[in-house]
Amino acid sequence: DASAPPAATGGAVMVGFFRSGNLASRVFDRQFLSPRPGATVNTVRQFYENLVPSYTIYDIDCPDYSFRKFTDDGKYLVAFSRNHQDLIVYRPIWLTFSCHEECDSHDLPANAERFDSFFKQLYSISLASSNEYICKDFFLYMECHQYGLFATSTAQSNDSSATDGAIHGVPSIEKITFYLVRLEDGAILDEKAFCNDFINLAHSIGAYLYEDLVCIVSLRYQTIHVLQIRDSGSLVEVRRIGAFCREDDELFLYSHGQAAQGNSFLPGIKQRLLSYIFRKTWNEEPDQALRVQHLKKKFYFHFQDYVDLIIWKVQFLDRRHLFIKFGSVDGGVNLFSPDILPVFYSHLVTI
Repeated sequence: DASAPPAATGGAVMVGFFRSGNLASRVFDRQFLSPRPGATVNTVRQFYENLVPSYTIYDIDCPDYSFRKFTDDGKYLVAFSRNHQDLIVYRPIWLTFSCHEECDSHDLPANAERFDSFFKQLYSISLASSNEYICKDFFLYMECHQYGLFATSTAQSNDSSATDGAIHGVPSIEKITFYLVRLEDGAILDEKAFCNDFINLAHSIGAYLYEDLVCIVSLRYQTIHVLQIRDSGSLVEVRRIGAFCREDDELFLYSHGQAAQGNSFLPGIKQRLLSYIFRKTWNEEPDQALRVQHLKKKFYFHFQDYVDLIIWKVQFLDRRHLFIKFGSVDGGVNLFSPDILPVFYSHLVTI
């Protein structure tokens, strides 16, 4: 209304943007209103303004398990048995006790000091066999289907013999198995095993999850395995990058009588890295007379350093691009200490 005072007009406009900070109103808004795409997490975090922990309970009577973490959506608490053989999953009960004013120890009932007053055990399943152990530092969560990816492995061997295609100085693990578990009921949907290989499972360094794709890095054989998690719960290998980058590379070499014998060829991913560095160095110097000297100084002088690089870590940038971290191999323990690993180059690969 043009005749309305400016203040009244502004007030009418502000009504549409006003959201109550009342807890009950926010619960109703969560049930009936959909947040903007990508704003779901921020909407949930608004409840922290109403529910603020103000009291800590100590000496809780809890099970003798190794608790790993909550899932990203907060629906499950993942734990492992002390012998690292069993997977135990809990569901938080959430709000169980509350106080009208500031809490004190005598205001809470006796069962408030019990673990099962806050968490309900859903199941306990055995993942590892007698000679295998669950890697307690490895866990990836697929929120859309509530799938969890876990890993078990046998003991590490540092004196393993070098086999064809294996990197010298990298230890070997007899068997590494990845399990896809539906956290809702504990059903094991699929598994993927790697034999006589080495994958860095600590802090999930050797694997990366993006939507329904998982990339797993074999350090021993310098191969990137790209797996897809299907809606049915199966793990399907859709791509393998390492000795060969494309599906028909091996067929092309054999058809032209150029199949690699022993170590006569560098791996395909290393060939691509060297080609990229060479072209980049070549284009840096526009003067034809100085280009060869520039190549000697910038490329051929460091050629062996580039050849000695190994893939250390991989992650997805999107569904078609991988970001690969290359590092040097000094042999022995230095390979598996990321704090002292010298990084020479990072490379972007289209898959």
